[in-house]
Amino acid sequence: MKLFPLIPLTFIASAGIALADTQIDTNEDGQITMEELVAVYDQISTDTFSQADTDDDGTLSVEELAAAREAGIIPSEM
Repeated sequence: MKLFPLIPLTFIASAGIALADTQIDTNEDGQITMEELVAVYDQISTDTFSQADTDDDGTLSVEELAAAREAGIIPSEM
């Protein structure tokens, strides 16, 4: 099986995730605050945000957001 056709799909999927993240990170500082997240997902609670904020710094990194989506803590779709 040749994997070459799958490589462009990986880039397209990554670009879609990055675009969604920039729509959430409105000040484009690379961190997502509770306020930025609630502006997109109004059902997010403080407890949900805390679960996703694994390093307890009060913001979500791109990696934390991706992990929270994968774990079902934060919805994948906006």
